[in-house]
Amino acid sequence: MSVSAPYSHRVTAHGLGGSHSLILAEVRDGARVLDVGCATGYLAAELSARGCRVVGIEPDPASAAQAERSCEHVVVGSFESSDDRAQIPGTFDFVIFGDVLEHLVDPWEALRAAHGLLSPGGVAVVSVPNVAAWPVRLGLLAGSFRYTDFGLLDRTHVRFFTRATAHELVEGAGFALERERLVHLEREPGRVRRALPLASSIVDRALARLLPGLFAQQFVMRLRPQGRS
Repeated sequence: MSVSAPYSHRVTAHGLGGSHSLILAEVRDGARVLDVGCATGYLAAELSARGCRVVGIEPDPASAAQAERSCEHVVVGSFESSDDRAQIPGTFDFVIFGDVLEHLVDPWEALRAAHGLLSPGGVAVVSVPNVAAWPVRLGLLAGSFRYTDFGLLDRTHVRFFTRATAHELVEGAGFALERERLVHLEREPGRVRRALPLASSIVDRALARLLPGLFAQQFVMRLRPQGRS
């Protein structure tokens, strides 16, 4: 199974997640967008419906074939390959890394490569999971670090980030953090959450804002190349 498959299946079953909505909110209508690791094109479909012109790059041929329905063009390849990046046509107003960088061997170099793909005034939008969220910390206290098919301990993650190291990644890649949004932890609803869904959601969002290192599931960051306005 490809890296993108479990997430594509979850989107099909449950719709877009919290990070997806925040990523989409950062992109203006009608923009030219590069979707790195576009999977089956679920983000591209939303963007295309808003008049955006989307190019995708995706290593899994089957997923890339599906993404072609929502993209102007899809490069079948890895963003970590300079040869594959050379096939990406033109420059972009937005380059999206939606839960992608943690799957790469060298996310620092990948993010640096985005500089050359941004048009003047362009920005990158990045989401990364928070490995320091309380469920992971609690597991470590119990001596457990169990990989899963998706989520914070996805078995296909190559790199792990806390909020601090995510910010270091951004700075080391030559970007300035223009805005950060927080995705609260998504958990299976228990008795209280089923009985009081709205109140539980409000509490989850408040905790993510107050103590993001513990209660944020993902960090969604809008990045501008350093020295550009």
